[in-house]
Amino acid sequence: TNSPSELSSRIAESTQLLEEGISDKLNLLFRFLFQGLVGLGVSFWYSWDMTLVLMALSPLVGFGTWFMTKATGEAEGLRANAYAKAGGVASETLSELRTVAALGAEHKQAQRYVNNLEDAKKAGVRSAARIGFANGLMFSSGNFMAAVGFIYGSFKIARELDRTEWTDPTTNLTYNCASAARLVPELQDNGTIDTCAFKGGDVIIALFALQMGAQGLGLVQPSIAALAKARKAAYEILKVVERKLVIDPFSEQGLKPARETCQGRIDFENVHFTYPSRPDQPIARGYNFCVEPGTTVAL
Repeated sequence: TNSPSELSSRIAESTQLLEEGISDKLNLLFRFLFQGLVGLGVSFWYSWDMTLVLMALSPLVGFGTWFMTKATGEAEGLRANAYAKAGGVASETLSELRTVAALGAEHKQAQRYVNNLEDAKKAGVRSAARIGFANGLMFSSGNFMAAVGFIYGSFKIARELDRTEWTDPTTNLTYNCASAARLVPELQDNGTIDTCAFKGGDVIIALFALQMGAQGLGLVQPSIAALAKARKAAYEILKVVERKLVIDPFSEQGLKPARETCQGRIDFENVHFTYPSRPDQPIARGYNFCVEPGTTVAL
């Protein structure tokens, strides 16, 4: 069941979830999926062995990105629920303002509204801590991966320089693939020193391509979750729109009083009434009146 005062807020929230699932999130799903696949491909192309080493850390980067988006989404959900309840109280109070004033319940309704806002505040404080932790985890994991990549790349470049080291017998100068390319390029042209198979630029490209790929794969899950939420929201909306009323006011079925016995005359005799909150102030004091068939009576 849905509370009438919260129904509009719930429908608006479900409509927003449906719009997010079939608009931006659907585009982002394909974008981050291709970002992850292309990033992994580029990283393997430039340095397959360093990519394999860093892939052991890529789940940490992906988890940090996923946890960041998850914490943000849950925070928005908690605040939306709290504000929906507060909006329901406000809508109920304003729509029945005369009744609330007659019962003297203004302060009680205001306190209900304040309590719901307090729940929203607590939800915001809790979610802020989670978002801060998730944000730190996402950036620290990326920096940790970069550090491991630079260390591994430095050792690999050092081994490459040692492998291509050559000493000129005439000048007693030692060259390698990096220094020969800058100072004596003819040594590489004639095949004396091999060209560097792995360079510093390869480290940078492979590292950041893998980082971008891991972040892209980590951001795929929120888009999939948004699609799932959109399906659920569409189901809730259609369930409200297409639901069948238990009591159909337009139905011709059921028992009907006979015209001979039912004339449509309504009699009120000695009616007394007081509100439970104010028993000392009677509203109806034994009044009597009659509503004849086919007539309209205003109270």
